[in-house]
Amino acid sequence: MPKVAFLKVPIAFLLLLAGASEFEASPDEAPRSTVTAEAVERYQASIRARMAGADALPDKADDEWTSSDSLRKDLIGLVGGVSENATALEVGSYFGYTTRILSHLFKRVIALDAVPELLQANRDYNYDRDNILYIRFHTTDHDWGIFNLNSIQVVFLDASHDFETVMQDIDNCLRIPTVSLIIFDDYGAEEGVRRAVQQFVSAGRLRPVALLGEGAEGPWRLRDGREVKEREAIACEVLRR
Repeated sequence: MPKVAFLKVPIAFLLLLAGASEFEASPDEAPRSTVTAEAVERYQASIRARMAGADALPDKADDEWTSSDSLRKDLIGLVGGVSENATALEVGSYFGYTTRILSHLFKRVIALDAVPELLQANRDYNYDRDNILYIRFHTTDHDWGIFNLNSIQVVFLDASHDFETVMQDIDNCLRIPTVSLIIFDDYGAEEGVRRAVQQFVSAGRLRPVALLGEGAEGPWRLRDGREVKEREAIACEVLRR
């Protein structure tokens, strides 16, 4: 493992640690526009733990914007052993917790986020991984065509959660000719995600192959107190006409 003398933290996050309650990105940097001071502290604690020898990733119960330990285990069970030569596109990469898991499962990971500070945090968090490409990308403003010349087999979609945007994101993912599997995070917690997926399933363009993460044993709760009856995530096979 490379020796790290000092881990850079984005300036906006330093403002949080100086007393601000949260970091607000400009409106055009949505979908992830707010990062709380608590989330930053967990990010830094996770880095300290890894540098001390433990690769500890925050759970969804601690930070709603990341995936649960249960989902990470299910991801390994779903693609582990068959994805070593494949490329994953992570749409909405946050602090890089899920990026890290994907980088161990796939030969290459393309991590996208609209907020440059989050991309820097992701890069710093995954300093010891050399198979991740970081791209600042807004799903509704930027050109998805840049991905069409790449061989991308799997998409992990975790960007905006409103119905219209998710519909547009799915359509753009399907335009990448090599994509065969899309994994939808927050399928259970976000109605917009669930409705959009169901629309594409009904239209015969996606076929559910696995439910993932929390909810296997009944309703579960988010950190904000919401009870979720559906599974945390769903994986769908792309059906080509």
